[in-house]
Amino acid sequence: MFDRFTDDAKRLMALSRQHALQLRHSAIAPEHMLLALLHLPRSTAGRHLEAWGLDPKLLAPHLDAALQPGTAQGEGTLPFTPAAKKVLQLTLEEAVRLRHSFIGCEHVLLGLVLEGDCEASRLLATAGARIDTLRAAVAGIQPRVPRALVGDRSKMRLLLISNSTMYGGGYLAHCAAEIRDFLGAKKKVLFVPYALHDHDAYADKAKKTFAAMGHDLASVHAFADPLVAFKQAEAVFVGGGNTFRLLNALYNHDLLSAIQHLALAGIPYIGSSAGANVATESIRTTNDMPIVEPPSFTAMQLVPFQINPHYLDADPKSTHMGETREERLLQFLEEHDTPVLGMREGCMLRVEGMRMELRGTTQARLFRRGVAPEEHAPPRDLSFLLEPPRTTSGPPRPA
Repeated sequence: MFDRFTDDAKRLMALSRQHALQLRHSAIAPEHMLLALLHLPRSTAGRHLEAWGLDPKLLAPHLDAALQPGTAQGEGTLPFTPAAKKVLQLTLEEAVRLRHSFIGCEHVLLGLVLEGDCEASRLLATAGARIDTLRAAVAGIQPRVPRALVGDRSKMRLLLISNSTMYGGGYLAHCAAEIRDFLGAKKKVLFVPYALHDHDAYADKAKKTFAAMGHDLASVHAFADPLVAFKQAEAVFVGGGNTFRLLNALYNHDLLSAIQHLALAGIPYIGSSAGANVATESIRTTNDMPIVEPPSFTAMQLVPFQINPHYLDADPKSTHMGETREERLLQFLEEHDTPVLGMREGCMLRVEGMRMELRGTTQARLFRRGVAPEEHAPPRDLSFLLEPPRTTSGPPRPA
């Protein structure tokens, strides 16, 4: 269950445990959850509380009265009270009922209101919380799909890398020189680690690698407010991993539009593998398994085409009967009139305004509807791919 929790919801659980420990209570209760929620005003649930006019400063004294200090000496993992377990079960049920692929603070708030037999639930009811009103508000939460970039792109700077590691080399070793040249004097890099499950370990790995290149890296997941972190960034690096997990997290944290705005303003964007995928029109040409379901496949649309990182040529000696990578991309073109660049490991794209160059050590294969696949060897000017796409839809008509 907790695997589906957003980062804010995970912080809520951690803060609930912290409050229980500070009060020397032997278990986590719904009141600890509500107290934690009051300390996360920037979460979706926190915004709902503000919309209801529920001032945390007014609710907190009532919670303090209900949460008298205990005598427990427990440390580490704390159990949940029966009421808290009921809240968590209701939280899950509400997320399922709303067909949300994630569990956020807003779902926990629904669970707290629905529990009905604890002090936290009674406080919310007394303060004016009504389940029908809240359900309608949560159901109305729609992902903010970033608009296609139609403004001035002359300042945009992108480095889109097919893969993070080459056989026989270390993390980003094959593109380190390109990254250093691309970033120049930009020292403060903001890292987006959401493509992998262990954000701390991933951030530590990236931090050491960028430090060796002469740049300071901080991870967005370590900030209480990710949007504040982006405002302070001199450059952004989105790492590889599972593309569906990455895009889902970007939607949950409302970061897609934020990154778009930074890119338009000229803040350098580096994306490797999944990070390159989400910079394109959509993630429909990723190789990854959909281990989570993002609200939409639409990505940041920094470039008006698709990328297939880690592109693999068919092995003529293979007896495998499934579709080749090329066949799968041609199937995509049967449904969409958007070019796809198959980037073999070792490829990278450097975008400077309306100019784009293929760089690296391997060739890329370009797929376009109605045109035979083309091979492009670096260095190669591919600026024509930045031109606005044709406005056609549906499969091609037979000749």
